[in-house]
Amino acid sequence: APVLDADPAVLAASAWNDNGQRGRVDPALDAAKIVRSDFFGGLGWMLTRRVWAELEPKWPAAYWDDWLREPAQRRQRHILRPVVCRTFHVESKGGTSNGQYSAFLKNTVIHSGP
Repeated sequence: APVLDADPAVLAASAWNDNGQRGRVDPALDAAKIVRSDFFGGLGWMLTRRVWAELEPKWPAAYWDDWLREPAQRRQRHILRPVVCRTFHVESKGGTSNGQYSAFLKNTVIHSGP
């Protein structure tokens, strides 16, 4: 991931956009767009070995996505994310959210190109 390796202002790259629902994005216009965001979405992401070495010693046992959003971890670094999602979240039953996001997730636009 050349951009992650080259830019210390980037915390992680994600394939997910929390706002990538039908009516908010246009796959024909937005498919190639990448955004620098202050918000860590928590799905379909990666970070560098350098950032992992920094975070791993203090990685929490639970709620790590909320923890990564805290200023002490983010340290004003950005998350790169696509406008149109490159990954999807499989609906589950049971889990911690009890399926509360099912309606929200079914409206997510997923990129269909290469």
